[in-house]
Parts: sequence; structure tokens; C-alpha cells
Amino acid sequence: MAVELPLGNITSANSTLVLIVNTLFPAGLPLQMFSVDTGINMEEVQVADTRMSLDGHMVAGYIPSLKTVQIGLEPASPSYEALCQLYRLTEQRRGFYECGMVLTLPDLNGGAVFTWSKGVLIGGTILPPVQQMLNPTTWTFRFNHFKRG
Repeated sequence: MAVELPLGNITSANSTLVLIVNTLFPAGLPLQMFSVDTGINMEEVQVADTRMSLDGHMVAGYIPSLKTVQIGLEPASPSYEALCQLYRLTEQRRGFYECGMVLTLPDLNGGAVFTWSKGVLIGGTILPPVQQMLNPTTWTFRFNHFKRG
């Protein structure tokens, strides 16, 4: 007899992402109009590495890693100008603004919240790619801390 599994809900359309920059957006800036193809992407994080000793034994060790997050926004996004402002102010300051982000995914296993902290904007597409239509912009952040819950 086959076991029927419940239909899993993987909707991302109701997700929210809030960017927090205490000196610029202390209440948090909700990011809106994510690109369908890029959306929100956290790169794989390496937590350990291994090597072989001369006499053929494997050794392993923990590696602290930065967490890289890339966000894709449509050029018509109301968040686009705010991210351009953060980019311009970073250039003018010749320094960084400390950032945090909170991602809420209501439909992931009954609801999940992901938090990044101690981060910086490391780059962005300040000019949307101009083709037949304006293409999405991408914004890359790196964070020291990440937690789920």
C-alpha cells in the first residue's frame, strides 16, 4: 500500500525581505519586486575542509566562512533607488555601512525566518542592463553571521 504524502507548499510569492542599515534605514527597508530568475540567493557555505597527511590519513577542520547573499530586483522596484543610494553613499564615504537582513518565508515548513547580521554591500548593478526591456539588477551582500529561527 502506497503512503500518501501531503502536498508540500513551496510558495515564495509571499516572502518578505527587510534590509536594515541602522544609520540609513533604522526601521528597516522592505525590499520589493524580486526578479523571477534571481530573487534571493545565498551561496553555498563551506563549514569544513579536509586534506590528506603524508602517510595517508585524512584530517578535517572547521572553517569559518562569510555568507554571500545575492538579491535580484526588477528595475521598476521601489527598492532600486534605496539600494543605489546605499551604493553611492558607500562610495562617497569610502567606507561601508553595516547591514542586516531578515527573510521571512511563511510557507516553508509552516514558516521560517532567516537573519543575516554584521554585513556590508559589496556590489550592485546600478545601471539595469539595457536590452529589449530593462533587465533585473543584482545586489550582493556579505555577512559574518547567519541564523535560522
